[in-house]
Amino acid sequence: MTDRTEAVYIISVAAEIVGMHPQTLRGYEQKGLVEPFRTPGGTRRYSQADVERLLLIQDLSNAGVNLEGIKRILTLESENDRLKNQVARLRRLLEDAERRRGQTPSHTVVRFGRSSASLPDVRRPDPLG
Repeated sequence: MTDRTEAVYIISVAAEIVGMHPQTLRGYEQKGLVEPFRTPGGTRRYSQADVERLLLIQDLSNAGVNLEGIKRILTLESENDRLKNQVARLRRLLEDAERRRGQTPSHTVVRFGRSSASLPDVRRPDPLG
């Protein structure tokens, strides 16, 4: 099984998969909507993730979103994914720290800063409901 980020499709194959003309893919690259891998010889190679992104671009375009709007949506989705990953990482770090201190992570009070005298306690939601 190949990694979904492994660049395996040449432009003609990627274009056929998504039902677009290769020139359209070149245009999307020029506008910064997709960034295929380039071989040392300069040949574009698309990954499964690139193909999925092209399909999303196609869906948004068919829904009436212009290319600048699509670019903004893709940027916001990318930022949202980055922030979700960061939150998940911080939760894992916090839970690890709580375990080391012998606390139960699901109902721990989180205090901000060194002195909690001036700030209210914040209760973390129980992830199990």
